[in-house]
Amino acid sequence: MTLSKKDQERYAALAALEEQPTGTSTPGESAHGADAAAVGQQLLLGALGNAKAVQRAVGGRPRVGGAAAGAGSSPTLRVRVTANRKQDVDRLRAQLGMKHDSDVVRAALDEYVERHLQAS
Repeated sequence: MTLSKKDQERYAALAALEEQPTGTSTPGESAHGADAAAVGQQLLLGALGNAKAVQRAVGGRPRVGGAAAGAGSSPTLRVRVTANRKQDVDRLRAQLGMKHDSDVVRAALDEYVERHLQAS
């Protein structure tokens, strides 16, 4: 990636500032609050290309079940398994072409719960 002339000048000024032994800063522009957020948003838009990419980058992971990123965290279940069961999950994940163990566990839990809820 090539920096624009303006960014090269800004980089050089920042580098010179950091190399000053006094630790004093030089006067310049600074933004605070909503103005700083707007500047950050514009930098991210420039770097990532579009608003959807920015939301994906700053909003976190999408929620399980398709809710948008940034909509809060998904509920979590934590379990411990034997080493043999973990190996089984790893094999099944590879066979099914799934990316994460959690994908296998979610699919298994969905199937189990549906089967048992229908039976009751």
